[in-house]
Amino acid sequence: LKEEDASPRACGGLSSQGMQTAGTTGGLENLRKFNNQDFEHLRSLCLSQGLLFEDDTFPADTSSIGPNLLPKDELQQIEWRRPRELLRNPCLIMDGVSRFDIIQGEIGDCWMLAALGSLTMQKQFLENVLPKDQGFQSDYAGIFHFRFWQFGDWVDVVIDDRLPFLNGNYLSVHARTSNEFWPSLLEKAYAK
Repeated sequence: LKEEDASPRACGGLSSQGMQTAGTTGGLENLRKFNNQDFEHLRSLCLSQGLLFEDDTFPADTSSIGPNLLPKDELQQIEWRRPRELLRNPCLIMDGVSRFDIIQGEIGDCWMLAALGSLTMQKQFLENVLPKDQGFQSDYAGIFHFRFWQFGDWVDVVIDDRLPFLNGNYLSVHARTSNEFWPSLLEKAYAK
């Protein structure tokens, strides 16, 4: 931490309605792009080339999971699958979001389940985190993005939609309904 970073800033924050107040250092209109990845550009590129996005900054392998989360033999059994490989008609969100939509994954991520459950009860905050410009229907290219508030800025995090499974079970939080994927993808973005 540099000295200038430790000094107090003239900044606002989030109002009780979930909107940013004046004077904040970052806004939704000027997002910081994590790893300099631009969602719109990458999605357009994938669509023009007829390819599904593969995120080389957060690859679908054990390096993105971490060596201590599971025993080594289980880490080697992980399979990465896209929602469209699991179902013909996956949805990002189905019939809105609710804290009752979410189930804990194999890794015991109850902290994430609780955070997502709280987020669903504050729709105005959820809309900041989960952009509506994505899904599995039109303009699907295997790429999604989520926004997180970090150190005074909104950060846009891009991911591919390959999800880890162990013995056919979700490693991460997942939706109660089999064709809804916002919880799993949001946790992946947060992990990145």
